[in-house]
Amino acid sequence: MGKKKRKQQLTPSHQQANESLTGTWIHFVRALLASAMAITAYLAFVSLSSEGGTPGCGPDSGCDQVLTSPWAYWLGIPVSLPGLALYGVFLLSTFSLKMNHLGKARRSLNAQTVCAFSVLAAAIWFVGVQAFKIRAFCPYCCTAHLLAGMASILFLAKANSIGSKLSVRLNFTRGAAAGVGLVAVIALIQILFPKGQSAPEIVDLAANPAPEGNQSAAPAAVIQNKSTPDDEPKGTMQPAAMSQSTIANRTLSKPLLIPRSNFNLETTGLPTLGDLDAPHRIACIFDYTCHHCRNLHGFIRQLLVKYNGQFSSLMIPMPLDAKCNRLMKKTPKDHQNACEYAKLCLAVHHVAPEKYDAFDSWLFSNHRSVKTVGTVMKHAQQLVGAQKLKEALQSTRVKKQLESNVTAYETTSKTGRKSSMPQTIIGSQVVFGPPPNVEALDKILRQILKLK
Repeated sequence: MGKKKRKQQLTPSHQQANESLTGTWIHFVRALLASAMAITAYLAFVSLSSEGGTPGCGPDSGCDQVLTSPWAYWLGIPVSLPGLALYGVFLLSTFSLKMNHLGKARRSLNAQTVCAFSVLAAAIWFVGVQAFKIRAFCPYCCTAHLLAGMASILFLAKANSIGSKLSVRLNFTRGAAAGVGLVAVIALIQILFPKGQSAPEIVDLAANPAPEGNQSAAPAAVIQNKSTPDDEPKGTMQPAAMSQSTIANRTLSKPLLIPRSNFNLETTGLPTLGDLDAPHRIACIFDYTCHHCRNLHGFIRQLLVKYNGQFSSLMIPMPLDAKCNRLMKKTPKDHQNACEYAKLCLAVHHVAPEKYDAFDSWLFSNHRSVKTVGTVMKHAQQLVGAQKLKEALQSTRVKKQLESNVTAYETTSKTGRKSSMPQTIIGSQVVFGPPPNVEALDKILRQILKLK
């Protein structure tokens, strides 16, 4: 009887074992880690899904720039996957802190200490990359780091108390060194083996199943971008200079029928780069404030020179700005004034189409930067006259053209079930997202248009 009673005293109940080592604070740690895991798992799913679109991550938004940058990957996989594994190990190990399994509890405590320091080191590394390298922030990523970081700090604040109960003296210096070392390996691999740029997605709208409902209904996916061509357009070719005869008759441009839809985009108010009499015409849906779009513009310019007279490019500005785009609920920071840039370019084309090519070449003289609205306005006034430009900017023609451009984007996105920007329409096919370089676009054009 006495032995049985002593045995019961030495073997506390499951609930007593948990409470004696940790207390209620461990539930907060687990809740924080579980929340961080949920966000991280969602980001991993979005990165791995071809249909993925993250709410609030419009093209060129801070979120988009982070999630599509090479820094968002490790050995070709999203960094959210190793992060998810780290949070998972940390969370599961908290259930091993039991007095009735002292050996396992001691090992678990050491592992959790390393996990906690690893989480903090990872947060510092990846937030630092966003701040100093990408110069943009992903709210989802930062929230996950914050939640996991709070869990780590709370655990480390209580770790010595647990260690004393387990008769374990924790060495935070070694734990921190192990955590920092683990993150350093991840960082070094990211630096030495960056992820290559993704190829754009090409969808043949003629082969795509017809979407349900109205062809021009808004796309279900949030406007997003999945490519990150950060390099300048390659090559040394200069923009093609167009003759007066090439530009003079722009008002005769044929309407653009969006493949597999009943929507005809009126093109009389849109500029065309290249010869209107060219046997092939492509169309580019883009935003002047989108750096992916600016790079694509440079590629198109170079290929217009290479294939002189074989194709032309209809330019369709589609501002990612809520002020003139009904599909945008909020204007991302990087797309402020996108409506003004688009209106200025359409107005210049409206007033003096023969001068648009020179204006376009000047506007895109540096594809890495955007000229201020004031600078563009002043240059446009000098080019076509201040009063004529003002009248064109206030005209219903420019406003209606922008509305039609938004509908064109809406239609291609609905039919193609993609919403990446920029979009290049080539026959019945649409290239969603920018090619990584001019060679890639060259290959696409040769394959589809059979250019020589």
